[in-house]
Amino acid sequence: MRQALDIFSYGLTQLFGNFGTALRLTGLIWLLASLAVYALGYAMVGLPIGAMSVLPDAEGEMPALSATFTTVSIAINLLAGAWVTLLWSRFCLGADIPRGLLPSFKGMPVGGHLLTLILVLASVGAAAFVLSFLGSFALPYMPLLVGFFVYPLVGLYVLIWLFLRLGAAIPASAAGQIMSLRQAWSGSRGAALWLLAILAVILLVVLTAPSVLLAGLLIPGNVYSVISSWLILLIGTGWLVAIFRRIPPVTK
Repeated sequence: MRQALDIFSYGLTQLFGNFGTALRLTGLIWLLASLAVYALGYAMVGLPIGAMSVLPDAEGEMPALSATFTTVSIAINLLAGAWVTLLWSRFCLGADIPRGLLPSFKGMPVGGHLLTLILVLASVGAAAFVLSFLGSFALPYMPLLVGFFVYPLVGLYVLIWLFLRLGAAIPASAAGQIMSLRQAWSGSRGAALWLLAILAVILLVVLTAPSVLLAGLLIPGNVYSVISSWLILLIGTGWLVAIFRRIPPVTK
């Protein structure tokens, strides 16, 4: 339990104890990426919204360019997320960090980091697909409360736990090291991550709950979404760095 609390608090203290540095290194990157997505949303589907907010019209039809918008916006968020996690991981690990509001990639393992991030997210995405597939069959047989509240919450918990088990490879790649997903998985065994995943779900619910209240307010909702997603990204990266530091080096 103590280890889980240490990892959880590390993600928070690294961010809020170095908030100015976090803003300088990653704030403008995330803001520009979010603005690019909202501008694309306005141009393609008629509203400055994110990809996950695209809804069918009154006749049940999706906007004509919704698929293209979703694909491009996911690509923008992925590249921005890779840039942010690379910089913040290296800062947490004490590596050299570039200056400026839009730090360059020069001298950093960009390709390996992006590939590792894609592999981790693809693994978690595959698990999410399986959970969704199973849920679609089981939903008609579940009580209403279980089907619409308990099952999604349990699914979220499993996905976060899986991300934490595999995610140590992300800061490893940011440090220029090679860590396979199998090594990350085997090196992060233990009860600590089960408890950490519970704490992560609670924090995620707390940070995203206001978005539901602001759903009918376009501009305030978008502003809060940018801020909350940035906080979640940096805190989560801090957790992965703490997990990575606890994995012993692989002996050859």
